Amino acid sequence: MLGVTTGTIVGICVPRGVPMVVALLAIQKAGGAYLPLDPEYPSERLSYQVEDAQVPVLVTLGDTSSLFPAFRGAVVRLDEDASRIAVQPASAPMRHLASKDLAYVIYTSGSTGKPKGVMVEHGNVLNFFTGMDQRLGRREGGAWLAVTSLSFDISVLEICWTLTRGLKLVLYTGDDRRASGKGGLRRKLDFSLFYFASDEAEKAHDKYRLLMEGARRADAFGFEAVWSPERHFHAFGGLYPNPAVASAALASITKRIQIRAGSVVLPINDPLRVAEEWSLVDNLSQGRVGIAFASGWQPNDFVLAPQNYADRKQVLMDGIETVRALWRGESIERPLADGRKIAVRTLPRPVQKELPVWLTTAGNVDTWIAAGKIGANVLTHLLGQTVEELREKVEAYRRAWSAAGHGPREGRVTIMLHAFVGDCDHSVRELVRRPMIEYLRSSVGLVKSFVASFPTFKTNSAGEAEEMSRDFEKLSAEDLEAILENAFERYFETSGLFGTLETCERMVERLESVGIDEIACLIDFGVDSELALEHIDHLNRLREHVTQRAEAAQGQSIPELIAAHGITHLQCTPSMAAMILAQSGSAEALAKLELLMIGGEAFPPALARELRAHMRGRIINMYGPTETAIWSSTYELRGDEEQIPIGEPIANTFFLVLDAYGQPVPSGLSGELWIGGTGVARGYLHRAELSAERFVHHPLAAELGAPRLYRTGDIARRRDDGLFEFLGRVDQQVKLRGYRIELGEIEAALRARAGVHEAAVVVRKDASSEPRLLAYVSPKPGAVLAPDALRLELRESLPEFMIPARVMALPELPHTPNQKIDRKALPDPEQLAAPKAPSNTKLEDDLERAIAAIWAEVLTLPSVGRDDNFFDLGGHSLLTVQVQGRLKRQLSVHASITDLFRFPTVRSLADFLRNSGDPASSATTVSAERVQARQEGLDRRRALLQRRQPGRS
Repeated sequence: MLGVTTGTIVGICVPRGVPMVVALLAIQKAGGAYLPLDPEYPSERLSYQVEDAQVPVLVTLGDTSSLFPAFRGAVVRLDEDASRIAVQPASAPMRHLASKDLAYVIYTSGSTGKPKGVMVEHGNVLNFFTGMDQRLGRREGGAWLAVTSLSFDISVLEICWTLTRGLKLVLYTGDDRRASGKGGLRRKLDFSLFYFASDEAEKAHDKYRLLMEGARRADAFGFEAVWSPERHFHAFGGLYPNPAVASAALASITKRIQIRAGSVVLPINDPLRVAEEWSLVDNLSQGRVGIAFASGWQPNDFVLAPQNYADRKQVLMDGIETVRALWRGESIERPLADGRKIAVRTLPRPVQKELPVWLTTAGNVDTWIAAGKIGANVLTHLLGQTVEELREKVEAYRRAWSAAGHGPREGRVTIMLHAFVGDCDHSVRELVRRPMIEYLRSSVGLVKSFVASFPTFKTNSAGEAEEMSRDFEKLSAEDLEAILENAFERYFETSGLFGTLETCERMVERLESVGIDEIACLIDFGVDSELALEHIDHLNRLREHVTQRAEAAQGQSIPELIAAHGITHLQCTPSMAAMILAQSGSAEALAKLELLMIGGEAFPPALARELRAHMRGRIINMYGPTETAIWSSTYELRGDEEQIPIGEPIANTFFLVLDAYGQPVPSGLSGELWIGGTGVARGYLHRAELSAERFVHHPLAAELGAPRLYRTGDIARRRDDGLFEFLGRVDQQVKLRGYRIELGEIEAALRARAGVHEAAVVVRKDASSEPRLLAYVSPKPGAVLAPDALRLELRESLPEFMIPARVMALPELPHTPNQKIDRKALPDPEQLAAPKAPSNTKLEDDLERAIAAIWAEVLTLPSVGRDDNFFDLGGHSLLTVQVQGRLKRQLSVHASITDLFRFPTVRSLADFLRNSGDPASSATTVSAERVQARQEGLDRRRALLQRRQPGRS
């Protein structure tokens, strides 16, 4: 009906499950060749494969069709088209397939920067099946646990060979990242809605529509909570002067959702009133109340309680305990007008016996620890802190919680993020850009008026505070726009929940990995209310998707599945085997296996010995590239191996070890491994030149009765006993957790990012000896690179297994004498592990010393090195205003905010100022007296820091 016939390439993008297997078999029976498209891969990569393969028909299920927005071919939607499928004939199509017909196309990593499709024919697969029959044996009645993504070619053995040989197929429905212990959600995160609108952005006639209707929808969808803040006397957040009043309104229109304050500024409120008001809301909501408490920072708010401003943090902590006591029904003493004291007990009594309490923190680790000590949850955000920095704070919080003896719970960490989910990253960016910038402009207006009180800034005197205020007041329109644009880009790329479901899911995974329990999605930041309401549906799709993923991850483990289904056969990578060993019940499960096949990467002898200690069945090491139809050789372990060989070739397959000139090398010597025989694939789809390079018509092939040999790029040797050993690679290709990865493809993806000059990717082991991908980048002139943002951008085009564990920005990459990147000289990640530790590289002259002194003061660091990046040391858009003002006052030089973004190191900024054409910017105009004064100030600051942090050098 759709024209699928012999050789037609049909894309299959279906989540793991029975429909995936049915669709795969249907494509084969129709004569087509299937192209596996893992729904977990980035949409950009999947679309590239579909376009490159010129796919005319696509099979999807659920929302996977949305991963291909530009596809114009026929789409078979297994769910929506179920009724049309049901009326088709039940008999198999009459197709006469030949061994030369195409069976499937699988894309592998490409050294040129783009993945390449390997064309595998039916004859290749039949020969592979014959080889497996001989090596594995026929075992009707057994059961095979399939754990591998369809995009990984060993799934052909797991699914197709298994079904044609009469074994029961059990599909592990979690994705292969979770099965291998890498990536994916390990536990469920809750989603809630958060509000903090700018009053000036709202419609005068219906200011609270987004709050009320958003809460209704969130309640119906199953969101965790809705948060409303406390904000006074300013347009930024001005819609919410009393969260108890807003929450009372929400309680009357919702049934299930938690109703929370985010946050009550307790030092400007009487704890008695707080307990009374929220007890009323708790009754209206039938026990759905929770309160986050904050100390406050904005001086104008404290007109309500000016006596508490100076000691507001202590007032906060004391007030929390008072509210908790009142909530529990205790009385407190208060004075009357005549001086007598009476005991007061609040009414009405709340529904909940204990009040759920959060402590709001802008990032100070002491506040996190304080929350742990008092048994409070935490509400935080990403202003002035990164996701990576959150990890240490969450760990400190959990330790404090445990040490205080608050029981088995670990406390709850909620993070507020601006959120807008849509169908396209680019369209989302453009939709939210202007509203977000105007929202930030409103917040900057608040900061400008009270710079000295803002938590991000540190001041040591009234004079410094006055200077900072003047700096902000003098900001030019151009500088303000530069700050806002930079802040928007940072928020969009690294600190918000913006973009497609796929993009946002990666942010969710990052947050889950550092211990976050709940994401409070701030949706009212200036986007039109109707549009924001419409996109709550998209946000809910994200919530449902990550919840399902987490529930799947929390399902049965592989040992549990082995026990439950009587599994006899399992195939996996060494990485996954090690993960299984670490799981509960692994010893009992492994003892039940008749056959364990290990492949995809080097098999460590220590792991083999550990597996053998638990197994009575056979363990077979497998080797083979996708280009020679899955496995090309096997070796069955005896148990005494010091090194595990890749064995000997399977049926109708032969190995040659050749030197650089294509000549055979004697046994015992190493060379490149070439494979010939019936398993060698047709070549690369639409890559004639690359196919000719790798699939070679070699004279030796003809002598051995084969038309071509495949050059594997693997270094191997043949032992005297005839077995082959794998020794490494001749190029940059690596095998990691079973995946074949061309490092050049990752490097090309990095170089394609704005501002990246050079990129290098290597594989190195971490402290636990686990190999991981590490990327190093250097910037183009004037560019500032954000490693976190680069990793996020890579996920737009690369699958998760190709994302480096870390991206490290260096001023320049090391080079060999012939100007190639010197990979051996790339620094160890541990040398770069502390992004806020200055390098102390030598400063060259008075101008550099003066700039460094200013940075050190602004960043509250003891010193700054010549090549340290201001933003890597903890700088951000608002702190550049301080730097700009101090440069002008102390050095009589002018640099725009844009200049400070363009030249983020002491060296580059000094060079710019010297060459800017401003006579005053010359290093010679910086007087020795002024530099000496700055140095003395720096010395005093260093001594102060050392006194504050005993033991720190």
